[in-house]
Amino acid sequence: MNKDVKVFVSSGFRDSLDKSKLDLLVSQFKDYKKTGVPHESFGRDTTYDFPSQVKQAGMSHIHIRDSSSKRWHLKKLSYHKTSNTALIYCEGFLNKNYFLLLGFIENAHQLCKLKPLYLMELADVAERFREKF
Repeated sequence: MNKDVKVFVSSGFRDSLDKSKLDLLVSQFKDYKKTGVPHESFGRDTTYDFPSQVKQAGMSHIHIRDSSSKRWHLKKLSYHKTSNTALIYCEGFLNKNYFLLLGFIENAHQLCKLKPLYLMELADVAERFREKF
């Protein structure tokens, strides 16, 4: 399942993490998308179902292992590995091997309730990326 994968990083996301952490995350994500084998800290990878603008923008998120990840190591399937930390991304509309990393959020469930427009702002960035790729 080796394929040519290109990973882009939104400017807002790039500015939110130190370079070494960002480089590591990009490398792990790229390896995952190339091989289909998730990094040990990656859990469930799923699309957003709502709000509709976020769904239409093709946004997805991967659960990232954190302190809320109870018994993570005992779960065999990535689908069952959930947490309160997420890596938000989208794939290209025409080129499914191009990805844009949009954000990395801790306390994801609380943030989405407290800042409902956050995902909408990311959806605007995702739509521009998908129009290009």
